Amino acid sequence: MDCLDCPVNVSLVTSADGFACTCEEHSVATSIARCKPCNVTEVVSTDETTCVPRRCQSSAGRIVCRKCPQDHISVTQLFDGSPVKEVQCVKCARGYKVFDNRCVKCEACSCKKHEVIVRGRCIPKKYILSRPKYIENQLHPNELLEIVKLEYFCTQQDFRACRSLASACVRNFYSLDPAGPCRLWLQPNLGVIKGLPLLTIDASKNSNPVISLDREKDIYIKIATGIHTRVGGLDLFLDTNHRPNTCLPPIDIKIGEDFSHDCLKNVTKLTEDDFGGIIELYIPSETSLELLPIKLIKPNGYDIQKGKWPSKQFRKFFLFNRFLSTVTNTTNTVYLRTLLFQIRIERDASTFGLRLQITVECHYATKSPLTDIVTTSLRVEHEMPMAGVLRGLEISGGVFGSLMTLYALLQWRGVLRRGGLCFVVVPLLSSCIADGLYFAILISAFHALVAEAGTLALTLPLSQAEEQAIEAIVYSVICLKVLKVFWINWNQCRCDIFFIDWTKYNPPIRDVFIQNKSKNWKEAILAKEWMSKQTKRRVSPGFTAVSTLLILHLLDQTSINLSKSQGYKWVIASVTWWSCYTILLCIRIFIDKFIKSSSIKLTKICSDLELSLLIFEHENYAHYVDGRNEDLIDFRPTVHALQTCRVVCSPQLRNVYKKLSNNGELGHNSNRALLSQFLSAFFERALDGLNWVASERTIFEKLFDVEFMEREGGSTSVLLYDGDVTTPSCFAVTWWGEEWTLATFDSMLFGCIVIMTGNSVLSALITLITWQIMKCTRDFFGNLNVKNKVGLNN
Repeated sequence: MDCLDCPVNVSLVTSADGFACTCEEHSVATSIARCKPCNVTEVVSTDETTCVPRRCQSSAGRIVCRKCPQDHISVTQLFDGSPVKEVQCVKCARGYKVFDNRCVKCEACSCKKHEVIVRGRCIPKKYILSRPKYIENQLHPNELLEIVKLEYFCTQQDFRACRSLASACVRNFYSLDPAGPCRLWLQPNLGVIKGLPLLTIDASKNSNPVISLDREKDIYIKIATGIHTRVGGLDLFLDTNHRPNTCLPPIDIKIGEDFSHDCLKNVTKLTEDDFGGIIELYIPSETSLELLPIKLIKPNGYDIQKGKWPSKQFRKFFLFNRFLSTVTNTTNTVYLRTLLFQIRIERDASTFGLRLQITVECHYATKSPLTDIVTTSLRVEHEMPMAGVLRGLEISGGVFGSLMTLYALLQWRGVLRRGGLCFVVVPLLSSCIADGLYFAILISAFHALVAEAGTLALTLPLSQAEEQAIEAIVYSVICLKVLKVFWINWNQCRCDIFFIDWTKYNPPIRDVFIQNKSKNWKEAILAKEWMSKQTKRRVSPGFTAVSTLLILHLLDQTSINLSKSQGYKWVIASVTWWSCYTILLCIRIFIDKFIKSSSIKLTKICSDLELSLLIFEHENYAHYVDGRNEDLIDFRPTVHALQTCRVVCSPQLRNVYKKLSNNGELGHNSNRALLSQFLSAFFERALDGLNWVASERTIFEKLFDVEFMEREGGSTSVLLYDGDVTTPSCFAVTWWGEEWTLATFDSMLFGCIVIMTGNSVLSALITLITWQIMKCTRDFFGNLNVKNKVGLNN
């Protein structure tokens, strides 16, 4: 069973099946294992046994042989099989034509007098003359003649011609020309033609499918494919594992999840079935196949015009089509660019299910002549029902927005009474509006998520309008909140700070110069303590971020059934963030209340150093921490409630402070020493014309941080204290006092990155980096302000 090579130098080559040796082309056999090649002036006879000479002549050193005319065949043997002396050219008889050097019968040649030849077939002249004139001028003449031939034979009940004509009609985008390929469907006066394929769907019989959700499993919609071949067959594909094309169904569409897939095709490698076949889409059920209507979008972006077809719901579409240009006489290719499934979901209150309306769009494009690669996309898009987010936003947004606006105006009134600037209304109003919108959309979306998850096993995503509303509000509130964050940091880094040294209260004049020249180590210690408190938070964002990521990781294992919705992802992440923050804040309050307060250290240092701290938050509004040592007999003991209080300064007090707050020398006394003596006397006892009164703040004043009650006016300053709060009021000019603003800013920034990227880890990282950058900036400018205002050299 060994294979041997064919003998050489005998014109033998391996046969096509590989099991024998045969004569090579233009050779004849002389024996069992030997062949002889024919000369250039000879041809092989029909029975491939003899070399028959041709009529040739030599011209200018070249041999030129005669060729038979187009309607002749070359004859190499006589009727008895003997070879002729020279190749003969014989003309085919009437009614025959040349095909593969044979005379075959020509049907068109036998046309009758009342018939004409159209693409090789006989068609009555009357039919051609009665047919309307083609006016679109988009079909090449050869293609138009082919359509006329198919149209006639379709009327003669040639089913294969009808199917070919239907394919031509679909591939020409259901042409509306009365003489185009769709003439038999557009002109009802032609009568009923048996075997004519249906191209449209009766809208009255095609109802949208209604699907009731199963609470125990996910819901899928199966789309099947039917492909009409060129020979008239129908191939039906139902199994997704045996897809004829990766950019075509059958596919399983999960309700609520969008899908997109691209595939590349080389046009030069496509088969004739790819260009000739037409496709239908079905929804299979247990008993039947429900046909899907299709909308075709032409390469120019327009769909098929209304008024001609009895229904706008077409049945068939195509993948590729070649056509000859009537202008450039070149072959162009139109291909399916996008197959788009649009699923509109409506709630059915009667069955507690879903009503699905499926729309299929086929978007076509023309292939560029610069490349043979085309891209076809299969996309699934859902139009979700409203989950009630917008309605909830209207209600809660109106309530929260109104209340927060009133609160912002109330705060602005208090700032103006404290000597603040008018432009402060901008950051106050922007922050309050941001808070109102943020919590309104958060509550509305969270309510929709809870209601959705509690009704169906499959949680549908939010509608596109609701997703866009959430994104717009999330991006807007973070921009508004930035104004308030920038303003509070700027305001805290420019406040006036002064340390009242009780050891310099009413000292001998001769000792002032010596005391000022000595190194003021006590002020340096208090300044260092104060600088460490400027960026202290009630709850560190680091703990909040870590705990949030941990909980979100645990929720990922139990939220597999949650649909892919950026709005719901933002809601879950934001609610988790606020839950972790609230728990950590409660722990902080419990520790400060019952274990150890972090604010006691500042008041203790002030008492130990016999320094009082005075910080002006606004022009006529200051915070005071008392540092008098109650053990000294020279001073009257202070009331514990006034150990830390707020000072509503009279204009006279503020003017004296401004005059003495510089560090220059005034005679033999330092201005700072005089200011320290002045403020010490002010807080120790009432001065002539600069009296003060103490008053406890009411509950509403504590709640809104605004003075409602009119107290002493004119030249009388007011000391406001809280009887049940031990935290120094000066913490209001640190991050500790602006915890609400910073906490909402952190959550807004975290949620903004979540809805932008969908990555909670990246969102937490960016939030922490922003917090650290802001902290370093605030530390630098805050410490610089303390050194400049207190007068420290290092």
